[in-house]
Amino acid sequence: MIKDFVLNETVTDILVVRKKDVKEYNDKKFLSLEFGDSGGRITGVWWEPEQFGLDDLEEGMVVKIKGDVQQYRGKNQLRVLKMRLAKEDEYNLADLLPHSVFSTEELKKKILSLTEKVENSHISKLIDLFWSDEDFFAAYLRAAAGKLWHHSYIGGLAEHSINVTEICIDVGRKYDYIDRDLLIFGGLFHDMGKLSQYKITSFIDYTDEGRLIGHISWADHELAKRAESLETFPPKLLMKLRHLILAHHGHIEFASPVVPQIPEAFILYYADELDSKMGAINRIREKNDGAGWSEYVNLLGRHLYFGEKEK
Repeated sequence: MIKDFVLNETVTDILVVRKKDVKEYNDKKFLSLEFGDSGGRITGVWWEPEQFGLDDLEEGMVVKIKGDVQQYRGKNQLRVLKMRLAKEDEYNLADLLPHSVFSTEELKKKILSLTEKVENSHISKLIDLFWSDEDFFAAYLRAAAGKLWHHSYIGGLAEHSINVTEICIDVGRKYDYIDRDLLIFGGLFHDMGKLSQYKITSFIDYTDEGRLIGHISWADHELAKRAESLETFPPKLLMKLRHLILAHHGHIEFASPVVPQIPEAFILYYADELDSKMGAINRIREKNDGAGWSEYVNLLGRHLYFGEKEK
């Protein structure tokens, strides 16, 4: 794994090409690259690329590489010596993609356990429409919740949704006027549009639909479409459920079509904000080996400190 690379060693490994740029130095072409696997990412450089690298190599390809681990600007970098397209029997895609620490079965069990807490029969029937759709549920359990920022791995959407739902339930206990069933539905389904927003191939990237429509609009449409098949579903209840999805980013400037205007939408927004931030912070912490100061985090506008390294 990339995270195990040791400075000055020569490695032979199967990696995914995440980025490729053809550049020039002293009138000669070279490749500036980024590679990835389930353990992380590393930049790369191929000073004397073969024709395969210049013409045929594309982002998303799985390649077999021989190279030296060097340092560039204080970080490990892979200097490519040889590279070719990897054969399908040489790798398992699961080893090249980051994934949740929880198994699919563990995630599914947690989700169904939360679903069982719903008391409103209309919401229960609506949720069952989603979970009884085997293709939808399988995609939901596999999907990522982000490309890079938070829960950006296989199973990330389910893990994030479980966390948000549990936070919502915990907060909701403090206020006797809160509708817990709304919170459970909102927690589990607020980000279901990520199924449409991201594609998982050899790495996680945006889909055309994800860029042009977005996960909030897609989720609202999917919810309204499925609710239509339940003839007796109360219109005002559906309006509240749609509002939870449409308002969960909290602010118009953060791509939220509307701002939270019911109590449950406020709780969902802050729970989502908290878990997404903590997911991102944990990713940065792991990248930092769990100690010391991080680099400047642009999206947070600060450095992060994780304490001293254990001796």
